[in-house]
Amino acid sequence: MVQAQGINTIALSGYWEGAFIVANTQQPIKIQFYQEEGNWKCLQIMEEWHPQFGEFLQAVTFDSTNRLKFSSGYGVANVVLDPQNLELIGSIENSDPPMSIHLKKIPSPPPPDYEVSELIIPNKEIELYGHLHTPKFQKAKTAIILAGGRGCYAGNTKFDLYAKILRSYGVAVLAFQKRGNGKSGGDCGTATIDELASDLQACREYLKANMPEIENFGILGSSAGGWVMLRAHEMNPFDFLIGVVGPSTSVFDQQMQSMEYGISYFGLKPDVKEPLLEYTRMMFKARPNKRKWERFQELLLIAEEQDWKKLLEDTDIPQDQKDIRNLWVRRHNYDPVPMLRDINVPYLAIYGEKDWVVPYKENIAQLKAGFDQQHIQKLTTVIAPNAQHGTEVDAKNIVLEDANSYWRFFRVSPAVTIALIDFLKAYNFIPN
Repeated sequence: MVQAQGINTIALSGYWEGAFIVANTQQPIKIQFYQEEGNWKCLQIMEEWHPQFGEFLQAVTFDSTNRLKFSSGYGVANVVLDPQNLELIGSIENSDPPMSIHLKKIPSPPPPDYEVSELIIPNKEIELYGHLHTPKFQKAKTAIILAGGRGCYAGNTKFDLYAKILRSYGVAVLAFQKRGNGKSGGDCGTATIDELASDLQACREYLKANMPEIENFGILGSSAGGWVMLRAHEMNPFDFLIGVVGPSTSVFDQQMQSMEYGISYFGLKPDVKEPLLEYTRMMFKARPNKRKWERFQELLLIAEEQDWKKLLEDTDIPQDQKDIRNLWVRRHNYDPVPMLRDINVPYLAIYGEKDWVVPYKENIAQLKAGFDQQHIQKLTTVIAPNAQHGTEVDAKNIVLEDANSYWRFFRVSPAVTIALIDFLKAYNFIPN
């Protein structure tokens, strides 16, 4: 590649908006092109993508004909600039079906109507790092703390898409890095569910001390963050709860359910069930001795042969016999069922129709059975059509009943964000 010789860099520099296009459908994208230390870069924003990865910062290069190239969520974009009409036209290399991209230059955006501030939140011997998103167009009366899912990852708290959506409706959002990740203290590899729940409590106390105008404090718990949310509420109740594919069954029951659904989802042979069932039970009950360690190794060899290792997380696999006692399911072995009957605050539970990790039938049934009948009117359950565990729908061609068809882009199910905002409005946590 060569530098931007011959490119009208004045025309290119700045803000653009447009879409990826397949046949008769499109998916919006915004891009800012700029130079930094002599190199061209582009910040891409795709708000329909997953909350954790809706922004991309990529390098921009130019070929000998001055066509621009940059990586996108769908592959390498190859585009040409029309400097007079300020449009970018091109395609995604090797896309199937063929995908084009079209952008038009726009003015620099007005000053943001929100503020994003870095935070350091103390919790006993550790500190948590994150970002507070606050609206500037009105005083927030509702604050939501985000509780992430299973695994050790920092998360992009500054650009979290849940925070972007919610702050635009006047909600203050605290997105923090899970303990032991990024700039947060502690050890993620040994953290227990009680410690993670205490982090949510610490976040609320911080907001109470620094934002006296907040009237309502809630949690949005994603996936395993749903258990952490319920444990935190059990310690000291919040004003409302939002679970996005968050389990309402026990950790043991969820593992057994996902085992059954996972076998079907991946089309595994029936004979995998017996060794997988043994492995799942051992994760919870095996003693940390040599004999059990050797049995884990034998079963993992079978998992490779029978192709069911894909159903396991890294933290389901002990590194040595002592690590058996440190498996994730033991550090987070929680059963929320007994406390469900005491929930007396608005609770929104969103599930994916095609989620094999946290299947909606069992979890909705548990919520409805667990809630006290005097409180059940505060429970709202939503099934997002075609959504997987990440609440995303796959990219595919959709054929309608009348034989019309269209290309459905990969995206977070719109049912998720619609349900979220409708719920907050219904309980006056945001204005109607």
